[in-house]
Amino acid sequence: MNNHTTALTKQVFTFVSELYAYGIREIVISPGSRSTPMAIAIEAHPKMKSWIHPDERSAAFFAMGLMKGSERPVAILCTSGSAAANYTPAISESSLSHLPLVVLTSDRPHELRGIGAPQAIDQTNMFANYTQYQFDFPIADSNGDQDFMTNTVKFQLQKASQYLYGPHRGPIHLNLPFREPLTPDLEKVEWLTSDTKIMPHYQKTTSLNEINVIVKKRKGLIIVGDMQHQDVDQILTFATIHDMPILADPLSQLRREHHPNVITTYDLLFRAGLEVDVDFIIRVGKPVISKKINQWLKDTKAFQILVQNNDRPDAFPITPHVSYEMSANDFFRQLSETTTVERKQWLEKWQSLEKHAKVEIKDYVRTATDEAAYVANVLDKLTTDDALFVSNSMPIRDVDNLFIDCEAAVFSNRGANGIDGVTSTALGMAVHKKVTLLIGDLAFYHDMNGLLMSKLNDINLNIVLLNNDGGGIFSYLPQKDTADAYFERLFGTPTGLDFEHTALLYDFTFKRFESIEAFKYTELSKFGAHIYEIMTYREDNLQQHLKLYKKLSDIINVTL
Repeated sequence: MNNHTTALTKQVFTFVSELYAYGIREIVISPGSRSTPMAIAIEAHPKMKSWIHPDERSAAFFAMGLMKGSERPVAILCTSGSAAANYTPAISESSLSHLPLVVLTSDRPHELRGIGAPQAIDQTNMFANYTQYQFDFPIADSNGDQDFMTNTVKFQLQKASQYLYGPHRGPIHLNLPFREPLTPDLEKVEWLTSDTKIMPHYQKTTSLNEINVIVKKRKGLIIVGDMQHQDVDQILTFATIHDMPILADPLSQLRREHHPNVITTYDLLFRAGLEVDVDFIIRVGKPVISKKINQWLKDTKAFQILVQNNDRPDAFPITPHVSYEMSANDFFRQLSETTTVERKQWLEKWQSLEKHAKVEIKDYVRTATDEAAYVANVLDKLTTDDALFVSNSMPIRDVDNLFIDCEAAVFSNRGANGIDGVTSTALGMAVHKKVTLLIGDLAFYHDMNGLLMSKLNDINLNIVLLNNDGGGIFSYLPQKDTADAYFERLFGTPTGLDFEHTALLYDFTFKRFESIEAFKYTELSKFGAHIYEIMTYREDNLQQHLKLYKKLSDIINVTL
């Protein structure tokens, strides 16, 4: 074995061993030549699970799904050149969602940069707007000190590990240039280790004395968004003791608890004209899906407290008066020592509105034939063992409005809120959970090639495809009225695609529904890969939604 191969082998085997030591158990590899040393090292590691995905864009979103399903950091690996640029959408989503995506880009050696060599672009700092940490590694030097290289690998991964866990979580980028020959020595597999390291633990405790006076006021609200897998039991305990209403986003997972203090219909109530006078608001987790609630938070004069377990708090929709970098459980555990205030009537008003709104929603669902009715039926079919992955645009908004009795866990990519990579993320999650994907036709088209992972790896996934032949959400925006002459071409964007051919291409079964009655009596499969296409009409969806808003406005006869 020559000196170059020895140095290269030591470098990549140490690198993969350190990834494992810091809790990474899965790596998604997109094939290429320059990434050969790392790809072989990953495959040779006895405990590392690899996934092969030929499309870098979809591969990165698939890795995000693996993270959401396993609650561990996941790595992605690609070859040099423009392949790495395809990671950008998922990295931006990971950044905004505080997900620890470990981005490994292979690169040409330094002497081939900037001279017109093939597959050589400037990869250093290429994701600087989104990553928490980045490093461009030196070449494994056959003439240098091999201990220097292994020490560099260990030191850089130790530094990077602080962004894999805790409030600092986020994507990291490690650029790895390699010289040819690219094949490591597989006789040296003893250099691959399965040791584990103590993970960094971050917890900042803050005195809550400064808000004690505020939270003793009567009219208080707790608003909970995506909790990023945090425990929430102390929120429920505090709300129970102090008679506090909880406006719970479906991504908070609190709606599954069916707790009497949890309010699920708030978005529809605000759309129907509900006016609320409140003294203080405790915002927990990520911003909620509801546009109406976010607009109200921006306008209200109430004192706002933000609780997030990360060091870059999300100020949207308005900067809070005070924020706490700590877990929700720690915050409410400390806050529970606050003197109990009489809020029973305040809570009962919210509960009364919730009860009446649920009656109207259920009545609507019984007779409606629009997309919302289908979404409600999907929710009815799911159990506590199911995970529902929801695409952005209209599907997540319908779930927000109609998730009132369902027990499934709900997930979505609500960092950048885009429709890119939704299918791939759902497939990644389906490796670890029983997943149903609810998605619109444009988002489905956007990531059709991501379906390949199901075909290659026999991943079970039910896809409920809401096909209204275009961008349904735009029908609810002012463009529908103010730019009617240009609306269909610029916003409606019908494609006329027949997705039955997609199912055949990727070995999914396919069934199309054109009536709500047929879908009501269909059971979602427990195994295999299936597409249930539901045909709807954008204008009909809009008009039936408006009828629901009108029905709810009739029950609002009090001002909270």
